[in-house]
Amino acid sequence: MSMRNLAIINIAGLSPLAYQRVFGGPSAFERVLEWGSSIPEAAGIVFLAGPETPIPDGMRVIRREKWTEEVLIEALTAASRLPAGDNPDENRAEALFYVWGDSPLMDPDVTATLWKLHYKYDAEYCFADGYPYGLAPEIISTVLPEKLQALAKNRNAPMARDSIFEVLRQDINAFDVETHLSPKDLRMDRVSITCDTRRNVNIAERLYAAGGIDAEALCRIIPEKKELLRDRPAFFPIQITDHCPQACSYCPFPKSGDDPRSGKRFMDAGSFEALCEKIVDFAGDAVIGLSLWGEPASHPEIGGLIRAALAAGTSAQGISGRGTAVEAPPLTRILIETSGIGWDAGLLEELAAETEEGRLMWIVSLDAADPELYLSLRGEGMDEAENTARHLTKLFGSYCWLQAVRMEENEEHLEDFYKKWNEEGVQVIVQKYDAYAAFLTQRQPADLSPLERFPCWHLKRDMPVLIDGTVPICRDDLGRRDALGNVFKDDLETIWNAGDALHRKQAAGDYPGPCADCDEYYTFNF
Repeated sequence: MSMRNLAIINIAGLSPLAYQRVFGGPSAFERVLEWGSSIPEAAGIVFLAGPETPIPDGMRVIRREKWTEEVLIEALTAASRLPAGDNPDENRAEALFYVWGDSPLMDPDVTATLWKLHYKYDAEYCFADGYPYGLAPEIISTVLPEKLQALAKNRNAPMARDSIFEVLRQDINAFDVETHLSPKDLRMDRVSITCDTRRNVNIAERLYAAGGIDAEALCRIIPEKKELLRDRPAFFPIQITDHCPQACSYCPFPKSGDDPRSGKRFMDAGSFEALCEKIVDFAGDAVIGLSLWGEPASHPEIGGLIRAALAAGTSAQGISGRGTAVEAPPLTRILIETSGIGWDAGLLEELAAETEEGRLMWIVSLDAADPELYLSLRGEGMDEAENTARHLTKLFGSYCWLQAVRMEENEEHLEDFYKKWNEEGVQVIVQKYDAYAAFLTQRQPADLSPLERFPCWHLKRDMPVLIDGTVPICRDDLGRRDALGNVFKDDLETIWNAGDALHRKQAAGDYPGPCADCDEYYTFNF
């Protein structure tokens, strides 16, 4: 057979971690480069890169100033027209093997299996499913990118690792897609064998040391050693006020006698700013939430708090984490879940104008489209909340969602809720009802829990912080167990490590205390 496949290696915006030694040997980038030279019927490597990203001498590259989903598909279209080799007279490639350049364990056996599948069925798109991310390429027929251009038009969201599939899935039945399934479905573990964050590097190093050196071994080891999957947190939901203009029917605090409408406490702005710096120094990348309890708009300095969270870590030259690598200053992302009541429209417009796309995310909790139902579930304020929802959607586009918590009371109305906002082009989230580990009455209309229980995602990834700095084991604990520490008094790593014992118990199948009655373990934030 002729050598007709191109390896497309995406190195746009890679973390410096991708170029540092891993597993005691070459960097992830060097390992991906070696993999790209050895793919079936290898015809060369093409890099996708930013305008200043260095590449090895003599290699072909497609550079773009800004990478969006639309730009990615356009670049893949250009790559599909390149000659399959150094000779410009050669025919163009038969397929593109697309990967990111920070994937240190690309598996040649899985790659070969995918290629056989792709070639046998003359597929347009072929991928592996059920494996940890970072072990296999996406194989793309050279005729596919041009077909995807219409679907990618005006998709201006920043390029992500799943961008190709997200574009294709809009009309997936129009394409010939083939899938290779892993022997063990590990999707719920959400493991990423990539050198993009210190968290992922640490997890990959531990799995590798335990024998997880390829796809087959990882599929065996991850289910057996789930205790290896907890590293530093990714999501920090913070309570900045105890006030809320509404007392929702499914809020746990009215049951304990604390009416959130009477709340008068606010986290000090200086303390919050210092906490954000500690978060970045400890965790590197992080999503900081301002809505653990209470309405963020109620804080008198909410604009300053949002800006402080966005700016955290940007003054540093680099930060050191556990291990020897030094990361570039990361960019935090901010999540604000709000009732939509109490916001200043001018502030929202300022934030939209000055914030990089994708760094500020919004969820507006509405729960109902019917005014009477809204009143019974949430209280007064529906008109203001809906107007804020529309304004946020206009300003932040695909980074704003409207949410309805699915309960027995609104189950029959959810379709109307969805239709109303879908007709306005607004994204909708249907959120699972939370009984807070049996603290509240169970009101969800259906049990969606997995058949087999596994360690709690929130225990593995979240560090909630109350207004006084207290860190509970989880958001749903509600003071039923001792706190892990206090962020204004204790080291964040020490606080986080205090949760290791409970995670190890859960990894062993033991779910003590309120965990036994909790079904939030499978819900996913970041």
